[in-house]
Amino acid sequence: MSFAVRYPWLLLLILPGLWAAARSSYRWGIPSSRPSGWMARRAALVLPALITALLVVAAAVPERRLAVKGRTPVVDFAVVLDGSSSMLAQDGGAKEDRWNAARRLLRIFIAGRPEDRFALILFSAHPVTLSPLSADHLRLWNILERLQLESRDDGTAIGSALMTAVRRLAESPARSRVILLLTDGAQNRGHVLPMEAAEEARRNGIRVHTVAMGGNGESLFPLEGGGFARLKVETDPETLKKIAQATGGEAFAADDPAGLARSMAAIDRLEKTALPVDAPTEGRPLSRWFLLAAGLLALPLALDLARKRGRRPPAWLAQP
Repeated sequence: MSFAVRYPWLLLLILPGLWAAARSSYRWGIPSSRPSGWMARRAALVLPALITALLVVAAAVPERRLAVKGRTPVVDFAVVLDGSSSMLAQDGGAKEDRWNAARRLLRIFIAGRPEDRFALILFSAHPVTLSPLSADHLRLWNILERLQLESRDDGTAIGSALMTAVRRLAESPARSRVILLLTDGAQNRGHVLPMEAAEEARRNGIRVHTVAMGGNGESLFPLEGGGFARLKVETDPETLKKIAQATGGEAFAADDPAGLARSMAAIDRLEKTALPVDAPTEGRPLSRWFLLAAGLLALPLALDLARKRGRRPPAWLAQP
């Protein structure tokens, strides 16, 4: 067991708080209307200062750190999912399009790694963080389940999406940090080049596994009025391979949902690491006890202040 302070910089307010409390003793309250003893005179000065210190400490959120039974996450994942309109394509005669296959297999992947944390990032022309790093797998599952594909701001900004994922993982304390990139296109939007983002990931010790969805041939795309059309999507598997190689990851190709399932299973096997980890802890806030102490000390002063409301300060306040 240990103790920590969640917002230690707030403790800097103690000194100015004590100074303000010492200069406003009458506004804080006086022990009696005609104090004559040493204790009464000092209480009017000491109690406000003590209350101020307790309130500042409570605002800083002191907490007791207790060991938690179980294992700490050894891998933090940032899942980067392509949300461009081309993800509606159906490959290899499959009835399931790329978008629904990716969401389904990601849910299976997350469910199979209960000890790890995941961040979810969706991108088309711009990246959007759907969830920061979280171990709440049910919440992540529900996000993927309800996620809809919108093509109002279409495009493929792979570099920007990867850079967002790097930022999400840069401060992670996990021993292993991994970006999982699923895309079916080539970069055509964004100001960050994919290899620039890959270099930033490498500098931060983050591996990137890439999955190129769809093949080089034509795929079926749904039409607004019904039916399908055969179209070909521009892909860039070579860049995805370079991204993976530059960061120590692996590049996979998925021509259809079955190929995507094989790729996800291979990544799951690659990241089954057995690393030594520190014992996890959780914080138990102690602020309520400081607030309770401050309230008990403030109660008699508040009652006395209410009783003396509108009266002139007694002469003894001016005495040393």
